[in-house]
Amino acid sequence: MIPLARLAWLVACAGHVWSYPPGRTLRLFLDCLQSGARPNEAWIWRQFFSPPGVHPLPGRAAGRFLSTLGAAAEHSLLSDKLTTGEMLRRAGLAVPTLLGVIRPGTGLPADAPAWTHPGQLFIKPRHGSGGRGARVIQDAASIPADVSRDTLVQPLLSGPVLRLTTARNPGQAPFLHSAFLAFDVPGENPRNFIRGQIRVPVHPRTALMGAGIWFLHPGIDYVALPWNKAPLAGGPVPDFLRAAEMALQAMVLLPGLPLVNWDLMLTPEGPVILEGNTCGDWILTNLSALQELDTPRLEPLLRRWAAASAETAS
Repeated sequence: MIPLARLAWLVACAGHVWSYPPGRTLRLFLDCLQSGARPNEAWIWRQFFSPPGVHPLPGRAAGRFLSTLGAAAEHSLLSDKLTTGEMLRRAGLAVPTLLGVIRPGTGLPADAPAWTHPGQLFIKPRHGSGGRGARVIQDAASIPADVSRDTLVQPLLSGPVLRLTTARNPGQAPFLHSAFLAFDVPGENPRNFIRGQIRVPVHPRTALMGAGIWFLHPGIDYVALPWNKAPLAGGPVPDFLRAAEMALQAMVLLPGLPLVNWDLMLTPEGPVILEGNTCGDWILTNLSALQELDTPRLEPLLRRWAAASAETAS
């Protein structure tokens, strides 16, 4: 008997693979069956990574595996955006200003600064990842009435988002593994993994951008953004060194974690840490490898952490 959840996943995969180019649907479906990847993950891995093959660590597997490595308490802390923001703020690191917390059943307190904030607001669940539940609203009066979990209220910031992956071997100092900038594609949903963003790997030592990668168009290197011709390849990333320094300072606060993906917004006032996640997407974590930016392979590091976890458990 196939468990009901597994059967539902198979049906969903079978339905989605038909939206991909004809002649490749069977190969894509087999990749999904073999790896457990969603169709978009399986498609991207086979189209972009060399040699073409099955995705080695798709989203669900990555989340389960990475969450077992290192200190459980620190995984839990980082999954709480309110607590993480307070920790980073106490360490002197720039984070979005907290304008209030919406509680289910009680809403936003009457004395919350959000009520008098002059600009648009950004709300996101206290717990979660991948942008699920986050949205822009006009003002505090526009807060939806159906909020079902604790939700943070922040000012809407502007600027490109820089993803910095920090890592460490057990008991050692953290290092910057890789980086990329994400640019939302006009007219597309930023959460659409294939269509929503152009991602630009950044060399972690030189702070220079590579060519842009749009998962919608395999084989094309974007030396400029197609909608405004803003140059990409070879250009410097403003405030990159400061952003990298901030991510490493944040990683020092979590000595029991092997790998954290930090999202920072490069605002006109300087980098701001939006959040950190320990179960980040394996495709994005390895994006720099597509342009051979001399980033170390993470598999040996993760094996060391897995061995350390097994030794602790025994």
